[in-house]
Amino acid sequence: MSRKTARVCLLAAIALAFLSILRYTNEQQYSLHYSHNDSSNLNSLKSRRLSSSKTYQPQQLIQSPSNENTDEEDTASSEEGYTYLIIHYHKSGHILTQNLRDILLQIDPSIQRNYIDRFPKRQHDPTTKCPHLTLHPNTVYVQSSPDFFCNVDILAEELLTRPTKQRGVKLIHLIRDPFTMAISNYNYHSQDPLPEGENWVKRTNPCAVEDKSTLIYADLFMKTFTSPGAYRLMEYEDFKIIQTMCHRLYDQQQSSPGFYQHLLHLSPTDGLILATTYLMLGHGGDILRMANNIIKLRQLQTLERQIHLQQHTLATFSNESKRKVQVLTMSMDNFIRRPKESTIQFLEFISLGNSGVLLSVEEKEEIATRYEEMYYGKVTAGDEHITSLLSKPKKMMSDGNIMEEEETMVVMSDTVAVLEQSLRENMLWGRVLGNIANLVEESLKGVHNWY
Repeated sequence: MSRKTARVCLLAAIALAFLSILRYTNEQQYSLHYSHNDSSNLNSLKSRRLSSSKTYQPQQLIQSPSNENTDEEDTASSEEGYTYLIIHYHKSGHILTQNLRDILLQIDPSIQRNYIDRFPKRQHDPTTKCPHLTLHPNTVYVQSSPDFFCNVDILAEELLTRPTKQRGVKLIHLIRDPFTMAISNYNYHSQDPLPEGENWVKRTNPCAVEDKSTLIYADLFMKTFTSPGAYRLMEYEDFKIIQTMCHRLYDQQQSSPGFYQHLLHLSPTDGLILATTYLMLGHGGDILRMANNIIKLRQLQTLERQIHLQQHTLATFSNESKRKVQVLTMSMDNFIRRPKESTIQFLEFISLGNSGVLLSVEEKEEIATRYEEMYYGKVTAGDEHITSLLSKPKKMMSDGNIMEEEETMVVMSDTVAVLEQSLRENMLWGRVLGNIANLVEESLKGVHNWY
């Protein structure tokens, strides 16, 4: 065995040892989350991996291409574009993600396909604990509420296993302050009349859904929140407290059956608490799912950095454009307050290391200005999907004229301020949502936070 070969084997062994530290130990099955057909999904995953001509370890997927590529490989690399994955959650940018997708389709000529919710939201394989992503290059995916509960090495495999691997994934993660997310959720689902397509609120018993969901998700969330380098955002006992809170509020309004009628007839503070219990644990339990995925993506980036460190290629990792998993975490709240600046940040991330997207400063300004004008147009028209802007900000049009006279800011009404204060003063919500808010704030720090 040559010295070079021995060194490669040693580095691979070190990388695998690191992965074993990150591998979690809980192997319980969560069959309640799936129908009887899920065994076919698992068999499909096994078949896909067994039939693959190559089996990739995370260090193989993440490591940089060799400098000894053939001309054919160089050609394939130049023809292959990025995979774009835009992730959002309930009340963290459903319409916004589709707007970002439309911008991508306009500026990146390499994109050949685009999908919305390509894989089922809030579902995962009962064995791996992640969905089967099967991502492809030259494609943009808009995905709501993915379940990233798997080991970080499996997540790397799901994101990066493709026929060619010269480029990786640009992942845009849209998150939101949990307090404003909870209030927006309550305001949206307590509207009268109810927005189109939301009739499920009338039929749902949120507590019955939560009782079942808690059996499935409590261990999954806590497994992430207690993993190495993570945050213990809550305790196991909190899940039972949330269930009890839901039943107390729901059962006291027997004369108003259905989730929607409860939201209409309960006091605003009680209605907010009931809606928030469902946003935490029910099928719409996206506040905890958002926190879980922030941690998982951070662990994935740590894994990539560690592999480069072990392979003595840290200079490659230091170059953001060379990373296989590039993550831009963006705030829905910032898009509400500063739509133009947030759009420019998105465009700079997309352009980073992307020879197919060459935008001048002027072009980025023009695209961002068009988005800002469209956004404020929806606010002015009273779009039912925009529930957190309560007054129109001053708007400087492209011709220099002022559209509105108010100052450029989002003014919260007294009612919204009272609702947020009620959550912050609650012994459970103040602690748990406060911890998640700190996690969100930390993940958003820095101008270029995709590392």
